[in-house]
Amino acid sequence: MYISGLHLTQFRNYAEARLRFCPGINCLVGPNGSGKTNLLDAIHFLAFTRGFRSSQDKMAMQDGEEFFFNGGTLYKQGIKQEVYVNFAKGKGKKVLVNQKPVDKMSDHIGKIPLVAVLPNDTDLINGAAAERRRFLDMLISQYDPAYLRHLIAYERVLSQRNAQLRMFADTGRFDRDQLEIWNSQLIPHGIAIFEGRRQFLEAYMPFFEAFFRNIVSQKETPSIRYRSQINQNTTAEWADLLAQTEEKDRVMLHSGSGIHRDDLHFRIDDYSARNYGSQGQQKTFIIALKLAQYRLLERQTGVPPILLLDDIFDKLDEHRLGSIAQLLDQEIEGQIFITDTSYERLASVFSSSLRREKAFFEVEKGRVKSLKADNPE
Repeated sequence: MYISGLHLTQFRNYAEARLRFCPGINCLVGPNGSGKTNLLDAIHFLAFTRGFRSSQDKMAMQDGEEFFFNGGTLYKQGIKQEVYVNFAKGKGKKVLVNQKPVDKMSDHIGKIPLVAVLPNDTDLINGAAAERRRFLDMLISQYDPAYLRHLIAYERVLSQRNAQLRMFADTGRFDRDQLEIWNSQLIPHGIAIFEGRRQFLEAYMPFFEAFFRNIVSQKETPSIRYRSQINQNTTAEWADLLAQTEEKDRVMLHSGSGIHRDDLHFRIDDYSARNYGSQGQQKTFIIALKLAQYRLLERQTGVPPILLLDDIFDKLDEHRLGSIAQLLDQEIEGQIFITDTSYERLASVFSSSLRREKAFFEVEKGRVKSLKADNPE
């Protein structure tokens, strides 16, 4: 799969732009604030119907305007597709594929497999557990529609259970039978989500360990530990857990037990990557996480995903730079978009790359100019 063209109107700092890309490595260079990341955000919209910079669609619209248009021409297994994501004040967002509206946004997730590596991805290590759960859920949802349906249903029932707890407090009347109704609806979805995450980690870890060692060395051993209140993942265990935390839930007015409390612990040589990892180690850890995500998605969907890399080469030593560039050239089959402030750095990093087609673009204040196209023999 690859994006051959992108058409933007009043999207972020692009009043109007029509761009053509190569199926290989597309290098976007320019100073900070020029609009490089906005192009990646537009591509992210095409895959997930929302940007990675803000969950509010109106934030992607230029100031003072009434709408934005984001259209992409894609080729998936040789078949051309036109994907449009449009937003207008007062009318909301519409997604169209080959001129046909998508009724439910969730139905579109996974149609365009995509992995993004972003500067704020270090929040996966240093941020709250919700960041790591979101990483799990977005990845699994791209290849497992049933998982996404269970996730949506779980969040809906959880919200209703929490509303019931608040109602009990407001009225001063507690009805355990009513709470049990919500518990019985929550548990099947929770069991399915837990099992989906467990199976994911089982398939994912060999890819992650291999990428980490290829980028760094064989001397460091990374690990990911899944922390959950659930162990056996049976209906009886779930029911017992919810019963144990019932009194606390009534006091706190929200549900304190379930898979929405799960977390991932990242470690290097059995030390916390958050507390003991250097900036370089943390960045390498994140890149390995995302490349393993790429490989698993490729295996699960049969389609090489699109890979977005935003300013990943900063603060990396020459060894890691060379290792990552070699992986991108030799191991990644799908289309790549990579941003950097330095043309010289990207040109040097990929100077020995002969296998993949490359294109360079200069980005300056919402304008994009093709600099160079390098086609392998």
